[in-house]
Amino acid sequence: MSPEFLESKDRRIMKFARVLTLGLGLAAASLSSAFAEGGPAVNVLTDREAWERMPETVSGGGGALPAWARAVAARLPRTAAAMLELDHAQRVTSPVDPKLRAAMRWVIADCNRCEYSMAHALADAVRAGMDEATVKAVTGDPSGWPAEYRDALEFARLHTLDAPSIPDALFARLVERYGAKQAAAMVLLGAYGNFQDRVALGLGLELAMEPDGPLGPIAVAFAPGSFQSRPIMPPQPKAEPLRDGGATVVDRDPEWSELSYEALQSRLEGQRARTPRLPVPTWDEVVKGLPPEFAQRPTRIVWNLVGMGYVPELALPWSRATRTMWAETKPDRVFEESLFWIQTRAIRCNYCMGHCEMLLEVAGLDRGEVAERTRRLAGDDWSAFPPEQQRAFAYARKLTKAPWSVTTADYRGLEADLGPDVAMATFWWLCRGLYMTRVSDGFALPLERENVFMDFYGPGGPKPK
Repeated sequence: MSPEFLESKDRRIMKFARVLTLGLGLAAASLSSAFAEGGPAVNVLTDREAWERMPETVSGGGGALPAWARAVAARLPRTAAAMLELDHAQRVTSPVDPKLRAAMRWVIADCNRCEYSMAHALADAVRAGMDEATVKAVTGDPSGWPAEYRDALEFARLHTLDAPSIPDALFARLVERYGAKQAAAMVLLGAYGNFQDRVALGLGLELAMEPDGPLGPIAVAFAPGSFQSRPIMPPQPKAEPLRDGGATVVDRDPEWSELSYEALQSRLEGQRARTPRLPVPTWDEVVKGLPPEFAQRPTRIVWNLVGMGYVPELALPWSRATRTMWAETKPDRVFEESLFWIQTRAIRCNYCMGHCEMLLEVAGLDRGEVAERTRRLAGDDWSAFPPEQQRAFAYARKLTKAPWSVTTADYRGLEADLGPDVAMATFWWLCRGLYMTRVSDGFALPLERENVFMDFYGPGGPKPK
């Protein structure tokens, strides 16, 4: 095919997508997001500025970039570059059929009320060859979903709105129909979609920021050494002790403390006895499919074994992006894990809550300090924490439970408290948390009884270079 034909075909695809988008009420001019009047929460770079800040490319650089990449690149350019490779893996490399994948992605975005992602998923569906009737069925009432897509779309819906409630029988039907590998890829698709939607919603990104229509995946290769692939553990400053006599500076949530600390601990014990929906591979089985930089340090972390064991083509780009973010920032790990604990409580993810406690211990707290910190977080009196951390906890809860409700003022408040660089790193970490909880609950992972991070990240573990 000639370049002219391909260009005209792409233009026809975008025209069709735009017509459907307008018909579904998703035009940029009619966005219902809280950001419609407030604009983006951060400085969104031009394409040229973003490419100049990101690592050197080997191929595929210099073209138009999605708004989320240009927004993140202002503060985390290496992380933004790694996100481009992750996005390409999810939209191109995934073993799930492209039309079904786009349909699931639309349902995820619809549940999160993220019009930006809905438009991109719709464009991907059209690119994949989905006809207009199927598009209208997928984007219509769930009672009219195509029969061949129904289980997968219902999984995507529950995975987004109420992941702990996913029936084992539903996942079993996905495995029976699509096989374990594709079912695992669907879990990671749901995880990625919930991560990406929060990036778009939290930063106030609008479809109008991509004037030529929703961009397809960017096929780009960055120079060797651009990303952090080997596991690292950033150094941890000594954690400040909890305060006495402080004041709670955020609105109390009456529902928050209804579930006691003791009840939460009981849930962790129940998670330790959970039967996973897919057999957990051994490290010896997983390592055979890993590149050298991922194979040098064995792991007993169940979510690593499952993700890398079943769909390394999706799990590895995710790990590379998260490790790059850690290498690019100087996080306070006690603060990070406290934020993640808030998210796990908000979304009822017992597996990740257990990991928060393990990682607080790795960061230097003893078990008594971990228990006291999480007990305070479980209540609605956060006066033991500095005011800026309390506000960050409240932001984490809001982004987790109702991402469509966050506003420009919310993010700028985070910046005012933490500074622009730490605010972006914290925000990215929070979006990352909603990926991790979907992995855990999608697979129904059993919580490890031992602290599996001690041998992976402990005192003798790897440090950033």
